[in-house]
Amino acid sequence: MIFESCSEIRSQFSDYIDGVCLAETVHSVRYHLTHCAACASELNRYEALHAELCQLSRQQVTQQLALRLRVQVSQELHRNLFQRLTVRLENLFRPVLFPSVAGTLVALVCIVLMLGAGTPRTSNIPDVPLITPPRIQVLPSMELNTGAQPLVLVTYVNAQGRVTSYKILSGQQSPGLMQRLDQMMYYSLFQPATSFGQPTNGQVVLSFRTITVRG
Repeated sequence: MIFESCSEIRSQFSDYIDGVCLAETVHSVRYHLTHCAACASELNRYEALHAELCQLSRQQVTQQLALRLRVQVSQELHRNLFQRLTVRLENLFRPVLFPSVAGTLVALVCIVLMLGAGTPRTSNIPDVPLITPPRIQVLPSMELNTGAQPLVLVTYVNAQGRVTSYKILSGQQSPGLMQRLDQMMYYSLFQPATSFGQPTNGQVVLSFRTITVRG
């Protein structure tokens, strides 16, 4: 039996070490090992592992040790599987490696020529801000007595420019102040926030001191 790839050869290592291979298989494995250093190194690792296993005495292991051994075996099998996959891909793509490199170089040359063939065109369309916050248009005349500290609030404005709600962040609060603030927000008008040029809901932070606000 003649094996054509490293993965096929390595699949026979276990039987080869145990001495249960056919004579034709043994001849094929030995011939391949004389020309492939990677497989020869892998066989040496198999033989070393086999020798260590044979030297182990039969004894009852603890559950923790058994679990650790299962984890190590699983990791080893996963690593061997990755190596076999790498070797198989290497054997598969080796005949087309040079054409692939040549094709890649040709594609890069074409891209460079296309990029150098023209210059980018400038657009006459004015830039539109992606997102803009609400802006005050109308505030009714109202006297707000905020005390010693300024009154800071966040105001929520809908796409029609009307206040839907507000929340006081800091400042003195009183029933009379809240009533005047409710009236001011009810009759206020904002330029709504925009997203990609379209009106949308937004919020804006306002700060008031003890002044008379006139529209």
